[in-house]
Amino acid sequence: MHRRQFIAGLAAGCLPLTVALGQVADAAGAGGRLTLFSPAPEDTGWSVLARAIASSVREADIEPVLLYEPHGAPSGLRRFRHDYAGRGDALMVSGASLIIRALMARLSAGLDDLIPVARLTSEYLAVAVRPEQPYQSLAELLNALAKSPSGVQFCGGSIGTMDHLLAKMIARRTGLGDRQLRYRPYLGNTAPIEATLRGNELLVIAGLSELQPHLALGQLRALAISAPQRLPGSGVPTFLEQGLNIELSNWRGVFAPPGLDPAGARHLIALTDRMVTGIDWKATLFRYNWIGAYLPGAAFGTFLREETARLRAVLNELGM
Repeated sequence: MHRRQFIAGLAAGCLPLTVALGQVADAAGAGGRLTLFSPAPEDTGWSVLARAIASSVREADIEPVLLYEPHGAPSGLRRFRHDYAGRGDALMVSGASLIIRALMARLSAGLDDLIPVARLTSEYLAVAVRPEQPYQSLAELLNALAKSPSGVQFCGGSIGTMDHLLAKMIARRTGLGDRQLRYRPYLGNTAPIEATLRGNELLVIAGLSELQPHLALGQLRALAISAPQRLPGSGVPTFLEQGLNIELSNWRGVFAPPGLDPAGARHLIALTDRMVTGIDWKATLFRYNWIGAYLPGAAFGTFLREETARLRAVLNELGM
């Protein structure tokens, strides 16, 4: 579908834009300013989502303030707790990787004391190679791994990200020992993809939204995706259909700081309620190939408890 037709179609099915934006502005409160804090450097999926949220709320005359944490998630989490406690004009943008890192670091509190506002997006991860690489299928890659683990190296995001978790799952399902996996971590989303495009890396693991432009141009070839079934318009085969029992999604969402009163939390949830019905947000999902996975408030809190238990079990299985 042509992008202009897509956005025009959205307009026909939404509230009048001025009405929707006015409701978002009312929900935001706090003088029309909203701090969007990503506990990570600028080149990460969390930061991309923070900028997408900023674009959507700016149309409501809310002035977003984007802040990043160059030292990474644990430092960023401490900073958000300390600097924004009790404030109703701040949201932290984060996701599954923060739970993984908190569990790996044995932190006393990961997301437990934050207020769950909304899960917003989800996406699946893929393993990709350059077109000239010999691997034409996942089976060929797995055979190479089984024969010579030291000759196959993956790259992706930092240790504790979903990229890293997927690499560990592939290794475990292939029968490799914990020390046999070769994985080079990079800071940020684009760095491992660029390294693979330059020929410095053999295999890259990343979210489909990050890989899609390079797949479309034929610069990379995806061997498998961690979805339960093939995605519409993608054609990338799943791990499951190729005989590897792997299904993994990377969700992202927003959290309010500890100490915020219930009324303030309701305002922020109302903001996201209105945002996800807007034209700008739906166009953003289309632009980034994100899956809309909206789950607000208490339902998001229930999901987080279940997700933490699930990820803890996965990490235990993988020896992480």
